[in-house]
Amino acid sequence: MDQETDRVVAIEATERDVAAFATFFQQAWQEAGPDAPGFAGATEEVVRELTTREAILERIGGPDRRMFLARQGGRVVGFSATRRIDEATVELAGVIVLQSIVGRGIGTPLVEQAVEVATDEGYARMVVRTETTNDRALRFYQARGFTPTGSMTELVEGKPVEVWELVRDLWRTI
Repeated sequence: MDQETDRVVAIEATERDVAAFATFFQQAWQEAGPDAPGFAGATEEVVRELTTREAILERIGGPDRRMFLARQGGRVVGFSATRRIDEATVELAGVIVLQSIVGRGIGTPLVEQAVEVATDEGYARMVVRTETTNDRALRFYQARGFTPTGSMTELVEGKPVEVWELVRDLWRTI
């Protein structure tokens, strides 16, 4: 295989990435299915709404939200997003990788890019939540420095979902 086309690059999304992200997100939802971890409660209507140009632009850039894309061979194969909680805390509001390539090293650069930007912005900690039934995600986040702090119930599209909350301290090196 060609190493250049296999290489994963994670970068912050820009307005130019709207169409590529919409295509990716729809494909990710179709591959995983509506009951898959990370998509709990998502319907075709919700996915359509989340992939409109306006909805995507709301999540790209700005002081309170960031979106990062993983590209492999020019194609979007994963994404992560962050959302400001308060002056010291940012939430890793999701990491999604195409189901057909999960486990091939796509998620790590997405998390590390989000951590790098959050650290540069001066945040002290990053939190992430994942379904309590999603053992793979729990292990993934723990391997990347996140520590579980407890579980809680969140409403997703009006349905209760049990989630773990994990925290990672962000350290700035001098």
